Amino acid sequence: MGAAIETLIGKSCEVKGDITGKGTIRIDGKVEGHVTSGETVIVGEAASVKGDIEGKQVIIGGKVTGDVTASVKLEILASSELYGDIRTPKLMIAEGVIFDGTCEMEKAMQEAAAVKK
Repeated sequence: MGAAIETLIGKSCEVKGDITGKGTIRIDGKVEGHVTSGETVIVGEAASVKGDIEGKQVIIGGKVTGDVTASVKLEILASSELYGDIRTPKLMIAEGVIFDGTCEMEKAMQEAAAVKK
């Protein structure tokens, strides 16, 4: 992960609306809206997101209904459910994941992310 968590949505918190941040965002509650980070987005095991997620790195441990774009790497943990399309140059899916969607992997995405640094 590397970067410290800048934004935290706690287990008892429900957000309706988009969340945008430059740093790492961790979600342990419920979000209905798009989540965009300039760094990492972490969806905890008990979390639920209904909306698109975009970041350099995305780690999913809960339930996501929406498209996920990770410009560097996407990691989907064993406890996860993902209903949506994914786009990333590097992908790790654990055994037991529920994934319903399409996957697009492009090396050009990683090269574009390196240029933005």
